[in-house]
Amino acid sequence: MPLYEFYCPQCDKRFEELCRGTTENLPCPQCATESKKVLSTFRAGWGGLGSEAAASSRCSGCSGKSCSSC
Repeated sequence: MPLYEFYCPQCDKRFEELCRGTTENLPCPQCATESKKVLSTFRAGWGGLGSEAAASSRCSGCSGKSCSSC
């Protein structure tokens, strides 16, 4: 089951739940108010095949993979 993010307008809390994709509303675990599914932001990291090449293309002066000062 996928992990979805929900927002509670009553207590201004975001929480995550494993649930089916058809679930649009869930009760908030803190106050039990009906919460809405929201667009979740995520960050994908380097990994898998080619990660060594990606890591070696980074400049040594910063943590980014390239910058104008390199």
